[in-house]
Amino acid sequence: MKRALFTALVAIGLPLHGVAADVATIVAVRGEATVDQGGQTRPLAQGERVESGGVIRTGAHGRVKLRFLDGSVVVVGDQSSLRVDHLRLNAQGQRESAGFILDVGLIGQTISPGPAGSWSVRTPTAVTAVRGTEYVIEVDERRETAVHVRSGSVSVEPLAPPRGVRLPGGWKSSGPVLLGPGADATVCGPDHYACQPAGSLSNERVRALDDRLSGV
Repeated sequence: MKRALFTALVAIGLPLHGVAADVATIVAVRGEATVDQGGQTRPLAQGERVESGGVIRTGAHGRVKLRFLDGSVVVVGDQSSLRVDHLRLNAQGQRESAGFILDVGLIGQTISPGPAGSWSVRTPTAVTAVRGTEYVIEVDERRETAVHVRSGSVSVEPLAPPRGVRLPGGWKSSGPVLLGPGADATVCGPDHYACQPAGSLSNERVRALDDRLSGV
């Protein structure tokens, strides 16, 4: 059985340990979508593979759906920029860690179970860490980060102020916010390096997010 698994992993080009080169496959594309990879920019098409370091960008009506080697699925919404930083796998092909950078836009994620904090997404104002769950992250033009959890739990931590930056009087940087059932959302602002206490987004806001991720 172990020999058969070894042969299968080699056959599909899956690294047996360390950082994967090809980390995801494009499952579906809608509208304008490109990837910056290896110093070149090209349009994305269904069936293509994305490597570590690739930056996916979508236009006004663009959508991209990716399936990663660990089984996790990410949908990149319109007008978004997502860098696939890395995916590290163990000898059995299981995820050890994965890292992403969402500069602007919207992503929806369904994360396969893994070690604690093994899937993280960094935005201009926050870092999210999960094991396995389903959640949405939005970064608007002001670099404000909104996180909405559909199932499971997510830890959201505001970025610390840059060295030498002092917060306005009375403002304090908040600690991590844990999201889960009943308190499934938070917003992290760029001005005071803090996240709001866990709460809930309005039904209208959730529907708007769903609309921007639909169609793939």
